Amino acid sequence: MPILLCLLFVCLLPAAEVVNANVASADLAPEVREAGVFSARITVQNPNQRAVRVERLDSTCSCTTLEVASRFLLPGETTILEIASDTLRRSGPQQVRVSLFLTDPDLEPIEVWCWWRVREAVSVDAVPPGESPLERPADVAWRDIYRFVAHERPDEPQRLRKRIRLAAPAGDVPGGLRVEGIDSTTTLWKFSPRTLENGAIIVTAEARENERLPLGTFHDTVVIRTNHPDKPRIELQFEALIDAAAGRTAIDPMQGP
Repeated sequence: MPILLCLLFVCLLPAAEVVNANVASADLAPEVREAGVFSARITVQNPNQRAVRVERLDSTCSCTTLEVASRFLLPGETTILEIASDTLRRSGPQQVRVSLFLTDPDLEPIEVWCWWRVREAVSVDAVPPGESPLERPADVAWRDIYRFVAHERPDEPQRLRKRIRLAAPAGDVPGGLRVEGIDSTTTLWKFSPRTLENGAIIVTAEARENERLPLGTFHDTVVIRTNHPDKPRIELQFEALIDAAAGRTAIDPMQGP
């Protein structure tokens, strides 16, 4: 089994002092703002009874960059692993596992976990069918969605519909979050924003045509402009296939909601 190490966190917050924290669980992880860069320095120890050389580094997320101070470690010697991750379009708890693969094939890789939290500027979620839009979806698979995929029949325009929930943390925007405008050249969709009683905004995307949808494949970029100083533009991708075979052929479940 891979060797798991306890983590000594040294978290570098954007435009802040270096903060030391012994992190025992994800609940105690440091927090950074969305659109900043999360950086951490983790002390890694060679637990083997022989000297080792780190051959390569790998992580569970391609969004991270990894550097290790020393690739050659004597028995029990420590080094510093530096991790950096972009936090744009992310929110809530984040985690990544880093594996340090060794040149000796008889030794298991050294593995460490890194936890942090992202405080979103504006959360962008897809509202699941039949669920209330007042709160963020309980299922995290519907959170932080910036790409929307549809496959519908041309004679069923009422089925071409998505609900996008926008929300900012309380107190972030004086007077509350607002949609200042929606920019798009799409010929398929129309967009209607509505502010809820709790301050969240629902943007409903639905068919522009009421009777019959045009056949074809549509790729549209939509920009929602807001009054949030840290996230004034929210870019969304809409991909739709309109054909008579909709509902009869399988679609890729990994495309998201």
